[in-house]
Amino acid sequence: MEGTGESQLTNTPKFKVFYDDQCEICQAGVSWLRLLDRGGRTECLGIHPETIAPHPALAIDRCLQELHVVTPDERVLTGWDAVARLARLSPFTWMIGAVGAVPPFRWIGRLVYRLVAANRYALSKCRGGACHAFRPREVRRRTGLAPFWTCYTIGFLMHFPLSVAALTRSIARHIALLWRTHGRRVELLDGKLSLVFLNSFTCDLVSLMFGEQFLMILYDGIAIDPGSTRMRRALEHHLRRLPKGGVRAIAATHHHEEHSCNLNWLSVRAGAPIYVGAATAAVLRSPPLLPRIRRWMIGQPPPLVEPYTVLESEMAGATSTLEVIAAPGHCDDHIVLYDRQEKLLIAGDTFMGTYFSAPNPDVDSRKWISTLERMLELEIEILVEGHGFVHTLRQDVPDFPGLVIRRHPREEILEKLRFFEWLRNQIDAGLREGLPLRAVEVTCFPWGQAYAWEQFASDELSRMLSGGHWSRTELVRSFVRGEQDAVLPTVYQARFWRGPA
Repeated sequence: MEGTGESQLTNTPKFKVFYDDQCEICQAGVSWLRLLDRGGRTECLGIHPETIAPHPALAIDRCLQELHVVTPDERVLTGWDAVARLARLSPFTWMIGAVGAVPPFRWIGRLVYRLVAANRYALSKCRGGACHAFRPREVRRRTGLAPFWTCYTIGFLMHFPLSVAALTRSIARHIALLWRTHGRRVELLDGKLSLVFLNSFTCDLVSLMFGEQFLMILYDGIAIDPGSTRMRRALEHHLRRLPKGGVRAIAATHHHEEHSCNLNWLSVRAGAPIYVGAATAAVLRSPPLLPRIRRWMIGQPPPLVEPYTVLESEMAGATSTLEVIAAPGHCDDHIVLYDRQEKLLIAGDTFMGTYFSAPNPDVDSRKWISTLERMLELEIEILVEGHGFVHTLRQDVPDFPGLVIRRHPREEILEKLRFFEWLRNQIDAGLREGLPLRAVEVTCFPWGQAYAWEQFASDELSRMLSGGHWSRTELVRSFVRGEQDAVLPTVYQARFWRGPA
C-alpha cells in the first residue's frame, strides 16, 4: 500500500484511511486524497484482515459498509464524518469539510453517503471472477450493467481532471525530451551503440503527444530499423556525418512503417546489404495499405525489392555476433537481436513501456506473453527499445535524462509480463461472464490503478485521432486473436488493414 514506507520513516502520526480497494468510487476518492495531501498526513489502506488487525476497535464487516478513519489520537470516524474530517486537511477542500461538519449540511451529507454505501455492491464495477471482489457472490447477485456503467461514469468524472493534468505533464516531458534529442546521434558504449534520432514535422507531433521517439539504432555497424519515408531527410542528414563504412549492414525487427520503409533506400545510399526475417519479407514484398492517419503521419511502406537476405539464427556485426530470436506478439513477424557477450537486447517494439495500452490491430498479446517469458531467460543488462529508451543499471552507459532509465531490464520485463497476465485473467473472466467487449475493456482499467487514469486522456486522444485504430479496445481484442469465438474482425479493421486477396 502507498504510504506504508513513508509511515515507517517518520514519527508524525497520520490519519489512517481504511477504504474498499475493490470499489471504484472509493478508489477515485483515495486518488484525490493522495493528490491533495501535500503534507503526507494520511495513510490509505485497503480493507483486509491484516491491515485492520492492529486496530481492535475496527471490524472488517463494518469497515466494508462505510469508510473508516483512525485519527492520530486513535479516534474512529466513519462515513460522512470521516469524509468531512479528511476534507479539512487540505486548504483546497477545507471549506467543504467545515460546512459539511455542521447541521443541516452534516445531515444531508450523512444521508447521501448512506445511500451510496447501501448500494456499494450494486455500484461496484468489479464483477465476481473478473475482479475478485471481497464478496463476489454478492456482487454477482446484485450487479447489472446499469450500475456498472453508473459507477464507471462516476469514476470517470472524478478522475478526468487528474487525467488531463497527467496528460499535460506528459506532454511537457515529451517536449523536453524532443528538444534534447532532435536531430542528434547519441553514442553509447564507446560508440558501439548509437541512437540516431529521426525527425519530421508529422512524426514530431506523435512524439509530442504520445512520447514515442523515432530513431534508427546503429549497433556494431548494423543499421537497425532505419525509419519511414517521412524521416528520409533526417536520415540523409545523419548519413553525411557518419564515418565512411559506418553502416555495414541493414536490418529490421518487424514490418511496421516506422521501422522498415527505408530498407531499400538506405541500402542504395550506404551500399550495404539488407537482412530481414522471412515473415517480415513476406509482408513487405506486398505491404498492406495503411490507414490514412498512419500514411500521413509516418508513411506508407514501399514494396521490399531484392537483393536482400533472409535472417537465420545469427547476424554478424563488425566485432560481435547477434542472435536472432523470434519474438511474436507486437506483430507476428517481430524478431529481437541479442548480443550475448555484451548482454544487450535490441528489443524493437517487443518492449514499449510496461503499460503500453493502445496498440495496433495486429497485436497478439497471448503470443506476447510467451515472448516475454522467453526474454526473461536471457541475461540482459542493457535493453534498447525500438522507440528510443534504454533500460540499464550499467555505469558504462552514461545518464541521459528522460532517455536512459535506471532500472534493471529484468524487473521491467517481469513487470510487463505480470501486467499482461493480469489482463489475460481479467479478459477471460469477463468473457466467461458474458460481458460486452466494452465492459470487459473498462474492467481492465480500474480507476484505482494509476496507469488507468494517468493514460486515459492520452489513450482516448489516440483513439479519436486514429479513428479507433489505436485504442484500449484493441488491447482487449489482442487477447482473443485467432480464437474460434473471437470478436474480430470489425468493420473498421477490415477497411483499414487491406492486403493482397
